[in-house]
Amino acid sequence: MKNALISVITVVYNARPTLESTIQSVLCQDKNLVEYWIIDGGSTDGSIDLIRKYEHQLAGWCSEPDNGIYDAMNKGIDRANGKWIYFLGGDDTLRPNVLKQIEPYLDPKYSIVFGDVMFDNGHRMRSFLGPRTIFQNTVHHQSAFYNSSLFVNFRYDKSLTIVSEYDVHLRLYIQKAYTRYVSMIVADCATGGASSELSKSLTETNQVRARYIKNKWKNKLLSCFLRLYYIQKKIRYLIYGHRV
Repeated sequence: MKNALISVITVVYNARPTLESTIQSVLCQDKNLVEYWIIDGGSTDGSIDLIRKYEHQLAGWCSEPDNGIYDAMNKGIDRANGKWIYFLGGDDTLRPNVLKQIEPYLDPKYSIVFGDVMFDNGHRMRSFLGPRTIFQNTVHHQSAFYNSSLFVNFRYDKSLTIVSEYDVHLRLYIQKAYTRYVSMIVADCATGGASSELSKSLTETNQVRARYIKNKWKNKLLSCFLRLYYIQKKIRYLIYGHRV
């Protein structure tokens, strides 16, 4: 659909057990609103056969080796035609009819419109942009609809492996971009994804923040606080046995 309002992009690699639910959750949305792209990293687990099963309902798909999740996301952006871009993981699902529900809020004046996600452990995460965004990423990718204008001169940093979206969110907060939060659950998400790799997340978060916060000592202080925050997250995981 050349005039689709929303381009949904699923980046996937060897996710055959969950991918069909992901695909079906997109294809059951209002077809007048969405075009659907699947970017596969060269799966070998039968994911390709599954994608071919639904290819007549897709805007398009490809399967080839990539340089990580953000390289694959960039490929999706290059193909997208929608006024808004949404990324859905291969083990996540859109809520029924959610694109129709979010449509009234997708005003071109906003750079990003976002809501909440529900994790499979029952935890509802509310995304937001605020002072804490300087500390760490506060917007969940699966909750966010990005104005395609954001990607005219921007692509995700392929050298990062799990927090490149923080670059977008922090920049929007610092620039005081016009954004909108909507109190609705956009997607159901699996726990224990790449962003739960706390050590790597700490390193990359500090790396991205340093691009925008030039005060060395402020960055060091924020880094120390983030390390303490991640330590207590590890302790909570050991005690309660779940991870977000």
